[in-house]
Amino acid sequence: MADLRSSNPALRPGSFAPPPTPTPEQLSSQFRQPTTLTVDDVVVHTLGLFAVLGIGAVGGWLIGPDAPGIALGAGLVALALSLVLSMRGTIRPSLVIAFALIEGVAVGAVSRYFEDAFAHIVPQALLGTGLIFVAMLVAYRSRRLRATPRMARIVTGVLFGVVLLGLADLVVRGVSDSHLPVINDPSPLGILFSVVVLGVASLQFILDFDGIERAIQAGAPRSEAWRAAFGLLIGFVWVYLEMLRLLSKLRQ
Repeated sequence: MADLRSSNPALRPGSFAPPPTPTPEQLSSQFRQPTTLTVDDVVVHTLGLFAVLGIGAVGGWLIGPDAPGIALGAGLVALALSLVLSMRGTIRPSLVIAFALIEGVAVGAVSRYFEDAFAHIVPQALLGTGLIFVAMLVAYRSRRLRATPRMARIVTGVLFGVVLLGLADLVVRGVSDSHLPVINDPSPLGILFSVVVLGVASLQFILDFDGIERAIQAGAPRSEAWRAAFGLLIGFVWVYLEMLRLLSKLRQ
């Protein structure tokens, strides 16, 4: 092969100085991995859990029509896992991944039910949930909304209230042909109930953002990224399901 040389005298061989030899300190800082929680850790773990949730949702979507009880069974198992994870001092990644997969099955089956009843409602609910997430993030970053102990009490209370109402509705449906009107009926009271619950559920994102920011500032270990991703996943699913419920009432 011919020896290719530049005709520019400034680029003659030997005109470029060799790179300096890095010091041991520079090499150490270049390859050292962070030992505390970072935003990148939270983003990566959250995206990973959403991928697992999506896989479960596809399964729930496909088998939901042939197994009507799959949504209820998967939802109850996911609820039990979420309680276990919330009460544990240390988070177990395997349980978080299992929760995301099982929760995905429940969400997929529920989504298929609503989509069969109201065409194109699932894309609308996903878009609405995404817009709420972005709006809450902007409100938090701009300091327009801040997490307070009172907000935490309200959000937690409403979350447990919605879960208990849902379980009560299942019991009523199981022992009779009736249901709880405030949860399902497209009446003015039922729509107002869904709007209020959706608004409170949206505030869960503010609490999650605040908790993640505090953990990063406190130098929490990187393993806490699983807890942060778990919290964001719960908030997103809650808002999405409430959005589905509200849109279904408005579509009736």
